[in-house]
This record gives sequence, structure tokens and C-alpha cells, in this order.
Amino acid sequence: MSDFSPLEQMTVVMARDLKDRELGAAGAAALVPMAAIALARELHAPNLSIGGEMFFNPYPRRLYPSMLDDRALGRCEGSETFIELFGHSHHGLDFFFHSGLQHDRFGNINLHFVGGTLHEPKMRGPGAANLSYCHTSTRFYICPTVHNDRNFVEKVDFVTIPGHLEGPESKRAAGLMNEGPRFVITPRAVMDFDPDTLEMRLKSVHSGNSVQDVLDHTGFALNVPEGVGQTPPPSEDELGLLRNKIDPTGELRH
Repeated sequence: MSDFSPLEQMTVVMARDLKDRELGAAGAAALVPMAAIALARELHAPNLSIGGEMFFNPYPRRLYPSMLDDRALGRCEGSETFIELFGHSHHGLDFFFHSGLQHDRFGNINLHFVGGTLHEPKMRGPGAANLSYCHTSTRFYICPTVHNDRNFVEKVDFVTIPGHLEGPESKRAAGLMNEGPRFVITPRAVMDFDPDTLEMRLKSVHSGNSVQDVLDHTGFALNVPEGVGQTPPPSEDELGLLRNKIDPTGELRH
């Protein structure tokens, strides 16, 4: 199996970084994150748990674009109300998945508005609920399904989810002590963050893309270390599980 989609590549990258016995949440727009969690469970993390989303350990029969669709639960071990969820979210999770309208070079995410002001925006976004997870959880992943210079910008119009703010000093001043965003995984590439400056840098480029492609579709000066290579492609086992068990309807290939 050498033919795979960008979303399948994203799924595999995420799944490989998840560990057994961790507790995490896929987020609302959970097509790729749920696929990644399910794949990790099948391959190397059978005791990985899903929580922090008003339900615990869903087992869907197929993938759906949103976890707000009740069919995406399939069956689950338990559920709770928003009051209960907000009440214990200060305990945090091991990981969370985020994406937004805009992302900047320090991993800050905007889900509120683009252009204009908060009260008179040119475009209003969905906002977000229970933002505590972005700083009470150990780490999170940024995984937008589009990578262009409109959503990768020098500075977000509004910080809905803080990444590294403006670097190490501002992050410390704000009391953000967790790892924060670990990887940015898009249909074009994988990025991580320089440990000294906390600025986004290119880690690897997906098949069918080049370093220049990524730079051309990023709206800020992305750090490119020497020797950036190709993202390791999905294995036959990974693709087989995705297509035959986790995503039989082909949502990741649409």
C-alpha cells in the first residue's frame, strides 16, 4: 500500500506519539484525532483512554467529522454533564487536539474572529468552551486540515488558545508551566517548536510536498533546520487498520 491521503498521513503521525495508559481528548472537530487515538489503541496503546469530553471511552463503528454527532460515540463507558466536566477539568489530561481559524509562529490559536474587532468582526468563529485544558493538560497537538497563508499567520487576531504566547518569557509570566503545543500536523508537513525560542520550526515534509511548498503556504518566516526530510509514510499495517477497521467508509480519503 503506497497510496495514502494527507489525512491518513496526519493520523499516523499523531497515533505514533500517543502512549499506552494516557488519558486524552479528541476535541469537537475530531475526525483525524479520533482516528489517531483508535489507531494507537490497535497498535501500541491498548489502555489509552478518552475522557474530558462529556463521555468516556467512545467506541464508534466508523468516523464522523464531529464528536458533537451522537453517532460518533457508537457506545461509550460513561457520560457526564457540562457542569461535571467543568468541575474536574482542572485535573487536566495527558493530551488534547486543537485547530483554529488562525495559527501563529508561537502556536497560539484563534477561534474567535478574523478581521475587525471582537465586537465588530469581519468573520466570527465558533469560539471555544472550557479552555482550561490547554494549560492544565500536559501537552496538545495542533492539527488543522488546511495549511495555507490565511490560517498560518504572523500574529493571530485573537488568542483563544495560548500556545507559547510570544516566547519563553511571556509564557513564564503568564504562568503557563506545561509543555503546551508539541507538534503542528497539517496536510503538508509536521512542525515542532524550537526549545530555546519556542518558535515553530519545520520537522518533516509529507510525501508530494517540498520545503518550498510549505514555505509558500505559510504566512510567516518558518524556521527550517538543516536536513529536513520526508515524514515517514504509513506502514502497510497502519493503512490496513485504518481502512479496514477504523475508517471503513473512507472519511480520511474524501
